[in-house]
Amino acid sequence: MSHRVMVVGASAAGLRCAARLRRLQPDWRITVLEKSTAYSFAACGFPYVLSGDIDGLEELRSTAWGALRDRRFFEEVKGLEILEGHRVLAIDPEAKTLDAEGPDGFLRLGWDELVLATGASPARLPGQPAHPRVQSFHVREDVAALKRGLIHGEIGHVAVIGAGLVGVELAEAFRSLWGAEVTLLEAAGHPLPQPLDPEAGALVRAALEAEGVRVRCGAAVERIEPDDTGVTVLCGGEPVRVDLAVVAVGVRPNVELAKSAGVALGRTGAIAVDGRLATSVPHIWAAGDCTEVRHAVSGEPAYCPLGSLANRQGRVLAGVLAGREERFGSVAGAMAVKVFGVSVAAAGCSLAEARRLGFQAEAVWMTTDDRAHYWPESEDIHIQLVFEPETLRVLGAQAVGKGRVADAVDVAAQLLLRGATVTELEGVEHCYAPPFAPALAPLAVAGFVARNHVEGVRCLSPLLAAEGRRVLDVRLTAEQQARPWEWGESLHIPVEELRGRLAELDHSVPWLVVCERGTRSAEAVRWLLQRKIDACYLGGGMIWRWSAGGESR
Repeated sequence: MSHRVMVVGASAAGLRCAARLRRLQPDWRITVLEKSTAYSFAACGFPYVLSGDIDGLEELRSTAWGALRDRRFFEEVKGLEILEGHRVLAIDPEAKTLDAEGPDGFLRLGWDELVLATGASPARLPGQPAHPRVQSFHVREDVAALKRGLIHGEIGHVAVIGAGLVGVELAEAFRSLWGAEVTLLEAAGHPLPQPLDPEAGALVRAALEAEGVRVRCGAAVERIEPDDTGVTVLCGGEPVRVDLAVVAVGVRPNVELAKSAGVALGRTGAIAVDGRLATSVPHIWAAGDCTEVRHAVSGEPAYCPLGSLANRQGRVLAGVLAGREERFGSVAGAMAVKVFGVSVAAAGCSLAEARRLGFQAEAVWMTTDDRAHYWPESEDIHIQLVFEPETLRVLGAQAVGKGRVADAVDVAAQLLLRGATVTELEGVEHCYAPPFAPALAPLAVAGFVARNHVEGVRCLSPLLAAEGRRVLDVRLTAEQQARPWEWGESLHIPVEELRGRLAELDHSVPWLVVCERGTRSAEAVRWLLQRKIDACYLGGGMIWRWSAGGESR
């Protein structure tokens, strides 16, 4: 008999593995078991169905040429055996069998290799009530239910609990197309607290609030009280009364089946796998959102349930099963999200996470253009670079703005995977023409800023107050009037006049120099340091600070 491979789970990792394995091993018997009868949805597109950017759910289940990815497609085009509507109940690793229950009852199937691609489920809050007015957002049924409620006018005010990737996407979806009132509740101090630090998080919060989303951070939910007419969410301070609450506090890996088969879990609670995606039990493999990965920066296990990684894992595992020398390496955790007209991207570690891991990390901030500054469609992007001053190793990058932020973070992710330093960042080569990029790549400029910081031209957080320093504003008068420094007194000397007016500065006090983006102020700091004047500058400049709502701390 031919070699038999069983794949449990028909989502990204499972189907990617099965389809490639069929191409590599055309004579093997490959069976995919899936508890649902509708599968292979690009679930990352669910929020955009709700927002109206994508017309319907079926578009998320179609190929690039319009074919529907259903059972017939996978059987006739991909050559797989699909057992849809079949829930796997138990696995016997010694006998190499599994028990499943389907439309025709119970069945026992043998296998030579078993792939667990069981995915993840939405995390629940402690004491979260089971009620129609308290919903998750994870599967197609969730999308359909919310869309019905919005179409029929049953949802006028919604609370989104959790300002992670899905939470901010939902806030936009409810607000932009449907005009619903949205209250976004986040236990941390800013939106997207895992990938972003407060400086970038403040930009995201400002983008949400500019579109009418009510953002409450530091609002850990204590209790959810649904009734026949609405939901009351208690989270400290004033209770929130809404028509519906959507809980979007992340996902947890589906590992119950793996545990029952004696498969070891990792530190994160997900299935532990090696580079070959092998589990602790021979001939049982795992891929996708049920597994943990190794983080390129920390070298430690991490849980990164991202569709991009799941697809890659499925492909690698197929190669391994077919006998190829393929490995799934470390990950940088690169992510991106759209928040109304603002794009957000990050890779590696935030400053807070890097320090938690024991790195003596620091950060710098910069504001620049995504294309030549004189190009009509040029947009601002704000970049935070996290690095280790002693070794110059790059630890993370965050970018927010209306410009092409993902381009910069894509490059940063590749460098992070290599353990690159600030020196390598400075040497980034890019495709240059005014419609596409500035003459110096934004990521390279971030490297320049980091090196300057290490050499003494110190960059402070754009959200920091003057911290006992006198403020020197080196902008033009028109710029100063458009975005004034409103957090104490400042001395205004345009940079064009500064060399001739340095005598006006009190040499006995420390100075904080500010400009629009940080470029002029960094140069001014160097002049001041050459004259033995204690000085640093506002990273990212006044544009960052004002884009973040003028916050200071």
